[in-house]
Amino acid sequence: MSGIRIANSGGSGRRENLADIVAEMDALVGLENVKRELNRFISLSRLAVLRRERELPSVRTNLHMVFSGPPGTGKTVVARKVGRMLKAIRLLKGGDCIEVDRSQLVAPYVGQTATKTREVIERSLDNVLFIDEAYTLTNQGSDRDPFGQEAIDTLLRLMENYRDRLVIIVAGYDGEMVKFINSNPGLASRFSRFVKFNAYSPKDLTQIFENMVADSKMSIDDAGRRAAARAVKEISDGHANDDTFGNARVIRGFFETIVTAQAERLSQQEDLEALADADLQTITDQDIAAAVEAI
Repeated sequence: MSGIRIANSGGSGRRENLADIVAEMDALVGLENVKRELNRFISLSRLAVLRRERELPSVRTNLHMVFSGPPGTGKTVVARKVGRMLKAIRLLKGGDCIEVDRSQLVAPYVGQTATKTREVIERSLDNVLFIDEAYTLTNQGSDRDPFGQEAIDTLLRLMENYRDRLVIIVAGYDGEMVKFINSNPGLASRFSRFVKFNAYSPKDLTQIFENMVADSKMSIDDAGRRAAARAVKEISDGHANDDTFGNARVIRGFFETIVTAQAERLSQQEDLEALADADLQTITDQDIAAAVEAI
């Protein structure tokens, strides 16, 4: 199915240890309220599994969630970890995260959308279905957008049919997601758990930048580190009131610009083979300054 992304739960059908995934969550920069809400969610889910396995009466709860917040704040990353967690606690057999948007749910002609949406749902059984920018299904209203409404109607019907085999996470901007959920009583009754992703602070974004440096097996000298912190703060402060600011995505782009600047600086040397390993792996304040000028 073209365009659908599948983030694997760990490979080879093996079940991961929940504590290991929780440790990964704890290591994520910021997101403290997200971590608290997911801890409540997993606690509820674990007891639901225990009741099911002991054939006790189950408490009817909705496990579907709304992830709301600006872009680049980790919504997709966390959704993938939720799938792995739910597999680890035996709530879901698969635990993959099936990532789609409007284009994978809505067809161009009347009558085709229900089939397309159903195929996505059935492909997602026993896994997490993550619908990014879900508000695009309703933001024009049912009269102006019958295709989006058809997708919603199909989604609501199949959510109930497969309530024990599917967890759906819808995601998007804060205000848009509130409108999306309130646009339909069925959505409001099935998505009662909101997880808010806040924009990262300059301190958080600086830590994310340093993590990118470390993950790339590179290093940054002290002058470069100070220059990077100043640059990241300026980038963040410059978008303080911009809900569309890309947060970690912007910092990723900044880091890649820095690496390009480093390459341009080092390439000015006549004998590249003479460069030491440390030279190849070190970012300097000169690279930071060149990157700031380039963006």
